Amino acid sequence: MNRTVSLFLLATLALGTSLVILSKHWFPIWLGLELSTLSLLPILNLNTWSRGNEATLKYFLVQAFSAAILLNGAILNLWITGNWEISSTQDPLVHSTITLALIIKLGLAPCHFWFPDVLSGLTFNNGIIIACWQKIAPLFLLVNLNSFVLSELIITCSVLSALIGAWGGLNQVSIRKILAYSSIGHMGWISCTTFFSEETAILLFAFYLLNNVLIFCICNTKDLYSLSSLSKVNSNPTSALLFSLALLSLGGLPPLGGFINKLIPLSIFTLNNSLLIIPLFITASLMSLYFYLRVTFNTSLTLFPQNSLGLLTSRSLTNSTQLFIISALAPLTIWGLLLIPAFYLFI
Repeated sequence: MNRTVSLFLLATLALGTSLVILSKHWFPIWLGLELSTLSLLPILNLNTWSRGNEATLKYFLVQAFSAAILLNGAILNLWITGNWEISSTQDPLVHSTITLALIIKLGLAPCHFWFPDVLSGLTFNNGIIIACWQKIAPLFLLVNLNSFVLSELIITCSVLSALIGAWGGLNQVSIRKILAYSSIGHMGWISCTTFFSEETAILLFAFYLLNNVLIFCICNTKDLYSLSSLSKVNSNPTSALLFSLALLSLGGLPPLGGFINKLIPLSIFTLNNSLLIIPLFITASLMSLYFYLRVTFNTSLTLFPQNSLGLLTSRSLTNSTQLFIISALAPLTIWGLLLIPAFYLFI
């Protein structure tokens, strides 16, 4: 694709997300969601293999379906209240309809089935957009609606997402599917925290973005598509260290920053007397930590148990953009891993 066309599509993608964030009316919000989806499709369709085209088509159908549900909810709200304002969204039926659309867009359970299939069929560069950037707009809407939406629905879907994200990642050997289920689990933590504390949820989401972008960039530069290829990370000690720290921090292993990012939501649930969901989130965290440790262990191996010697040869890094992103995120990641726990002590 032409460089000018690519920049135009990326600018349109950013414009659509900005329109959702800055708007207070449902119609511009729906327009921004559709604009970001349509501008992303040509970027995803650059894949020349059939699996990538299938993933692009699945993504389009899911996003179009969820946007249609959201528009129907906004029109129903217009019919009841007579305006497009977000603040006037108080009818239970409108709540349920719009919340369902946001759950589909975020990939929360039980509407999570599309996310691992789509992410496993795309490149890591496109995966960054799907797993990170495209979560910003629906999560922002969820934050704005947290005083109106049905708490039982959000909390139930969040707990299911944390459990399914942890359970689904246990039996995977594909790195992209592991990252997909990891994203489902983390969005469960973030969306549940959103209902109780918006500021904490934003910090959790920022930490999630920081670690995920770094992991996706390292996987892209090293061609890490399965557990058997993780030995390629050892060719660069810095990448291996950052990759392991980011994974273990996402898993919540103490004393890394991810442990505090799970401890703070649990304390918030306790303060709000939501004691029944705490054992479920702890169970999900322990299960997810297992496959994070599994990936980290395979990273330290010189030779995968069922691997051939041919897989030991690593490709030299030729993508200067990815190297620049990794080098730029390295100090930020170290800050997030080491200083975020200290930051939480003062809030």
